[in-house]
Amino acid sequence: MRKKPSSVNKILHGMHQIFSHEMRKILKEKSLLFGFIVLPVIMLLMTVGISMLQPKETETVEAYRMYFYGLEIDSYNIGTMDDKDIWIEPVKDDPEEFMKSKRFNRCDVLVDYSDVHNVKIYYYESDDVSSYLKMSAESFVRQSYEEIYKDMFPDITFRPLSTEDIKQKDDTNRMIAMLLPYMLILPLTANIANFAGDTIAGDKARGTFYQVMLSPVPPISLIMGKILSVSLISLISSGVYIGCDVLGSRICESLGIKDAFGFAGVHVSTPQILLILLYAVLLCYLFANLGVLISLFCKDVNQAQTAQIPVTLLCTLASMMSMFRLGISPKSHYLIPVYNICLIFQDLLNARAKMGNMLMVALSLFVLAVSVLVVTLLSYKSEKVRI
Repeated sequence: MRKKPSSVNKILHGMHQIFSHEMRKILKEKSLLFGFIVLPVIMLLMTVGISMLQPKETETVEAYRMYFYGLEIDSYNIGTMDDKDIWIEPVKDDPEEFMKSKRFNRCDVLVDYSDVHNVKIYYYESDDVSSYLKMSAESFVRQSYEEIYKDMFPDITFRPLSTEDIKQKDDTNRMIAMLLPYMLILPLTANIANFAGDTIAGDKARGTFYQVMLSPVPPISLIMGKILSVSLISLISSGVYIGCDVLGSRICESLGIKDAFGFAGVHVSTPQILLILLYAVLLCYLFANLGVLISLFCKDVNQAQTAQIPVTLLCTLASMMSMFRLGISPKSHYLIPVYNICLIFQDLLNARAKMGNMLMVALSLFVLAVSVLVVTLLSYKSEKVRI
């Protein structure tokens, strides 16, 4: 005798059937060609084009300087280079803050003597002058270990210094922070308007939805199959958009032109990358679930797309609010859906993202996604859905 399939296998089998059916239906849409190929290429050309059209800024430098922090020295001229004087000057400000100030130019070098066991030299590796001054600073540190600190710290011997190449970050030109809400929200909502509205409302208009309701396919298989199909399309589409923009930044960097969209110089750790991928999956799933939920109560695709407009506007408004944030947001703001995603990405661009806040965003998205799924499954049993 053949064993009857378990309830879990029955759910998975039904989900696979609905998912495959929905994907075949979506892939027949001609709008995919425009959304997946034409628009990303246009965005890539815009990214590189706007960057190339920017006026090139030239930095005027009157003299080259080696700054020393944590060392009591007087300012004095040690020579010239390229008809410009080279000065040694003391610094009392914190190195992190000083390097962000206008006093620290691209060709300058900062030697941090706050810890004599670990002297650090900060410089711009891409600049020839700063590279030369860095070597001069290393020579100075060698002599200081031998002469200045020999009697004070007899246990210290010279060893390789810790040098750090400073990645220039121009926050005033970080257009990506302003465009971020649109890059995150619009591709998702556009796909939901095109595909999620057709999942239930389209089946109602074609008369196939009621046949499915009478079939042995479990409700959760029907709902999850439709949600996952739209989620996958939304995830791919958003990845293509963001990927093209990152590619544009890399092209700008290789051509030696200033990146207008601000990905240059942004560093993201492996745990942060994994959390960003989790955000993408949860956000795409959440928007797709909302689209299917709205589609449940509509009679046709046009009505479903119209009903989704208020949701799109609210999500866009929430994301646009992040453009006007001032300073560092309190932790409670990282629990606000959609708004918190934009905050995290802005933090990543400004190199101030904290793992605690990133985990809070992931948890809030997960809880919201589960809640919306429960509402969708309960709504599926409502009499209003059958009207």
